[in-house]
Amino acid sequence: MPQHDVNTGTISVANGVAVTVGIPTRNRSRLLEKAIASVLAQTYRDFTLMVSDNASTDRTAEVVTSFRDPRVVYRPLERSISRPANTNRLIDLAATEFLLLLGDDDELHSDHLSLTVDALKRWPTVGVVHTGYSMTDLSGKILVPHVPPTNAMDLVTFEPGARFLERSMKTGPALTCLSSAIFRRAALVRAGGLREEDGVIDDFPLLMRIAMGWDFAYVNRPLAVMRTHADASSASLGAFTPDGFRSSRSIPDILYMHRRNALREAELSDGYARRLARVAGRTYGRDVLAHLSMRAKTGDSSSSVFKALGTEIRQHRRLVVDPIMWRFVVGQLGARRLRDRVRRGFGPKTRQH
Repeated sequence: MPQHDVNTGTISVANGVAVTVGIPTRNRSRLLEKAIASVLAQTYRDFTLMVSDNASTDRTAEVVTSFRDPRVVYRPLERSISRPANTNRLIDLAATEFLLLLGDDDELHSDHLSLTVDALKRWPTVGVVHTGYSMTDLSGKILVPHVPPTNAMDLVTFEPGARFLERSMKTGPALTCLSSAIFRRAALVRAGGLREEDGVIDDFPLLMRIAMGWDFAYVNRPLAVMRTHADASSASLGAFTPDGFRSSRSIPDILYMHRRNALREAELSDGYARRLARVAGRTYGRDVLAHLSMRAKTGDSSSSVFKALGTEIRQHRRLVVDPIMWRFVVGQLGARRLRDRVRRGFGPKTRQH
């Protein structure tokens, strides 16, 4: 079993421990306590739980050391570093073949490790196994009960890395909850970990870099819990409203930049790279339209959405020839205007008859 000293953070891992669950944290002691408890409740028992404390000033040290479990390792920092650097620190410190990076505000269901580790052992070429997940607020209220990243029907599905990369060009991030994923540590090391310059959505380019050399697997169960709240690193990308999630307009631009950068790094044939670049371009336009659709659904007036659409068309002429844009106009804006008209009783002219 791993041994630790909470004062010095030293660790020695005996042979046979295959998994490290790493939690990068800073000043979230209340949520961190729940995250740690969810890891220690795993049915798979042979792991090390390492907490990299980014110079917290709250009760983090007290919370971590309150768990009298020899598998818990506390590694505090005297001076704070960036969020990506703290995550990469766990990649460097892990002494096991497999590594799960759990957000300090997220949780795992009890059978997460047993199912995902089994998939890693089954397929040596798989660098990442990810699962479904649910989204909650701070009170535990479920906002989204199950987010399946793929259309898989089986419990466990194998996906070649090339297919994952191509799917990443067509849709939003093919894996949207990093806490749901367990990695082969070698895949993280070879991909270079998180990059400071990639900003908030830095896991998306990391996964695409991994896809250039490794395959993926997906467990079709909600085995992780992702919490959304104002202090989350992704809070700048949008927020939940009574009418649904309202995302930031910056998201399509960020995702398109990451797709283009990934294709520049990938060792692909020129023809295949150009084809994926065209796919990424079409996806960008559709991401913009999805953003406008979201605005229509979450309270913006028809006139303001029409005005925003006109601005987008002037900047991105390719939208005009995309059939989805015209379906968007009819299906989203047209339906909204008709609904508004009905609510007004068909307007003053109708009431005169």
